[in-house]
Amino acid sequence: MKMGPDSANMSKILQKKGIIRLAASACDLERTLLGGQSFRWRKLSHERQTKYCGVALDTFWVLTPTNEHIEFQAFADAVPEQTYVYEAMLSAYLRADFDLEREQCSWTKNDEKFATFCGKPVRILSQEPLENIICFICSQNNNIKRISAMIQWFCSSYGTKIGHFHGQDEYTFPALQKFKDIDCKQLDLDLRAAKFGYRSKFIAQTLEQIQKRGGDKWFDELRQLPYIEAREALVELPGIGYKVADCICLMSLGHLIAVPVDTHIYKLAQQHYLPHLTGQKSVTNKIYNEVAQHFQKLHGPYAGWAQAVLFCSALPEFKDKSAEEDPPKKKSKKLQK
Repeated sequence: MKMGPDSANMSKILQKKGIIRLAASACDLERTLLGGQSFRWRKLSHERQTKYCGVALDTFWVLTPTNEHIEFQAFADAVPEQTYVYEAMLSAYLRADFDLEREQCSWTKNDEKFATFCGKPVRILSQEPLENIICFICSQNNNIKRISAMIQWFCSSYGTKIGHFHGQDEYTFPALQKFKDIDCKQLDLDLRAAKFGYRSKFIAQTLEQIQKRGGDKWFDELRQLPYIEAREALVELPGIGYKVADCICLMSLGHLIAVPVDTHIYKLAQQHYLPHLTGQKSVTNKIYNEVAQHFQKLHGPYAGWAQAVLFCSALPEFKDKSAEEDPPKKKSKKLQK
């Protein structure tokens, strides 16, 4: 099946159309895809039915949520000698086998405040470690719109073009091998020219260090390590502190107990969980660990997933409109006089 006129001159093929069994009660794509976990998705608001499109796992996806399931279209290179099971890929990416409803009941039972923040269901994406590392280095002192633009430039410069979709060229995230013969200092200069700022040096040096540590093999080793040891190994990379390391542990290495403590989570902890921290403006390593450990003790082995629910509840764009005040009552005849 050939792709539409938007991509008429491309050699890409619509590889698969299908569904995965994730109901709206178990997955809110808005919060999951646009809530700061990944920076490669966008909402197609002009469509008759709400859809989300983006690149993950070297594939361009169009996802359409329904009450019972998620419909998908997957676009990628046609490689006859390989068989991609796109249902399995997308299910793994959205961690469809994780019983979120059951765990939310557990979090609510152990945390009387959790129900206050528990809105639509947020899923933790299972992302490729290299992409996650680069994205979260870019995220430091930054906003989602600008991070997305930086990552789009990075992919268009070093990745492989998939095609042109909905008015935009889309690219794979570059493989680590791509940087094997690129000089670290030259990559730093190129990134600075593209306005990556001080993050340029960190990205160039981190790519070099990951290659020295064994690349994908090293990532596999980090998955097998206990969470704390994996985090300590990550903070040895240039430009990576505890928060970024925890994001990588949580979203790419399967350590779902990792709790990234950013500004939103810290303020929420001060106001609702650890009031003695009120007035402490700077988050030292000691305070960071205190906040993270509090949530880990409260929410158990999937504390990082619970943190994602809390995080989205703190974002202005995802505020639950159902919590708004009731509409004003009609004035009584007495008051109308």
